[in-house]
Amino acid sequence: MTTLPAIPDLAPGTLVELRKEDWRYGGRPLRLRVGEVRHDISRYYQDEWIWIVGEEVDGNDTPQGRVEALVRVAALPTRSG
Repeated sequence: MTTLPAIPDLAPGTLVELRKEDWRYGGRPLRLRVGEVRHDISRYYQDEWIWIVGEEVDGNDTPQGRVEALVRVAALPTRSG
């Protein structure tokens, strides 16, 4: 039996930096400021992937638009901040 990583509790405002392989459907690195973590629909991905709704930000933290990202749990920080 494989032990999966626990889904961290990401507070709104947490900035996560993802490689292109750490989120689906984007095909590029992503800096994402968390708005909401969708635990309700993430259970369909066996807790390996989680939906995060937030704001993409550039290298200067300038907002670039709303993003709904399916993110690899193992790529997330274990603590929010």
